Amino acid sequence: MIKALIVDDEEPARQELRYYIERDANFTVCGEATGGSEALELASSLQPEVVFLDIELWDLDGVEVARLLLKQPRPPLIIFATAYDAYAIQAFELNAVDYLLKPFTAERVATTLARVRQLLQQHETPPLASLLRQLAATRKTTKVAAWKEDRLLVIDPAEIIYAEARGHQVLLKTNQGTLRFPGTLQELEDKLDRGFLRVHRSFIVNLDLVREVVPYFHGTYHLLLKDQEKTEIPVGRTYLKDVRTVLGF
Repeated sequence: MIKALIVDDEEPARQELRYYIERDANFTVCGEATGGSEALELASSLQPEVVFLDIELWDLDGVEVARLLLKQPRPPLIIFATAYDAYAIQAFELNAVDYLLKPFTAERVATTLARVRQLLQQHETPPLASLLRQLAATRKTTKVAAWKEDRLLVIDPAEIIYAEARGHQVLLKTNQGTLRFPGTLQELEDKLDRGFLRVHRSFIVNLDLVREVVPYFHGTYHLLLKDQEKTEIPVGRTYLKDVRTVLGF
């Protein structure tokens, strides 16, 4: 049996999709999640082979959930089940990623399930990484997931004071303490809106929390932030032009 996890914050959509999936004797629905955080927990414990994932969720963006699922040791096959607009559907098709467009039909779900069986039998996975980059470039996040010890917190980006790439980790300085972002600094930058700026190869800052521009040695600068520690962030020479333009100095 192929285990499927359904992620959708609308109960009628979950019920409908469960009905169509379980008409196929090769599949069983091992769980349902109403949001992104719950989906990540269930995927970790239940180890589904396929996740039917809505893009518009109440807590995390579905694209972010997909990116985190792909980082698991045994990532599931991800099928977007969505009412999302036409450009996204075109992206799915171009990247050979299957999708279900709401409202669902029995025939379309059956086609998707047949494709899932084929991919799993051939031990293939669709090229999701390029799709997620495309969607991230056009959809700025309203939430960010980050680890605080063994808990995955969902925070508003405005809570981020700055982000730092340190070794193989990306650390988020927030008023809740230091959190660990499960991705690269570039992936975080792609998610954030214009309220944030990459100022150094290792730093992204929240522009609303920049207190002062401090001249440093040999024409370089530091940014003094408004946090309790009055953190100083160096401005890299490569990023100086962008910083000057945005801050107007």
